[in-house]
Amino acid sequence: MALQIDVDVGWATLVLNVVAMALGFAIATLTRLGEKRVTAITVEVGIQNGTLAIAIASTPTLLNSTIMAIPGEIYGLLMFVTCAGFAWWSSRRQRLLKA
Repeated sequence: MALQIDVDVGWATLVLNVVAMALGFAIATLTRLGEKRVTAITVEVGIQNGTLAIAIASTPTLLNSTIMAIPGEIYGLLMFVTCAGFAWWSSRRQRLLKA
């Protein structure tokens, strides 16, 4: 049961991360900020405040719930994977555009 909840939370946080990055990329691209700024904004949106979510959920004076910190913990792990994938894609895309 607990594993299924973690898997469900993992998928939800992954979708949240990818959708947020896609929106950041789309909006930055539509405003014609330039490749470097588009990449920076997309990564910044992708690496959001996972640590802040954990702190708020687990601090005794706030929510004091380790269970509520689980999404923040999973997001904190996934955000680096998705941002690394985006950085690789962006680097490759820039090289192809220059060629």
